[in-house]
Amino acid sequence: MNWIPEIMAAGQGDLNSPAAQELGRKLWLTSSQGKYIVDQVKYFKNLGTLSRYLDANQNKLQLLLRRADKYKQQEIIMANHHVRLNVENGYKSFVR
Repeated sequence: MNWIPEIMAAGQGDLNSPAAQELGRKLWLTSSQGKYIVDQVKYFKNLGTLSRYLDANQNKLQLLLRRADKYKQQEIIMANHHVRLNVENGYKSFVR
């Protein structure tokens, strides 16, 4: 992913500005860990990888995650695994 344009805009063209450095760090930290946390130890960045790990139908998993978003839940249980949204890294929705 090319973050340079977004970081440049935040720093008004200056990559050394505090705003640019803060955004760059946030983007880097967010990318290093996934959106989904399973059983507090495994991180997954996308739904396909998560569904393969859980050995679950991707459509069923997506339906559960949409329902969790609808009711503002941050965790679901599927196949005896706890799947949590990584809110510490700024994620606010399972599906979006």
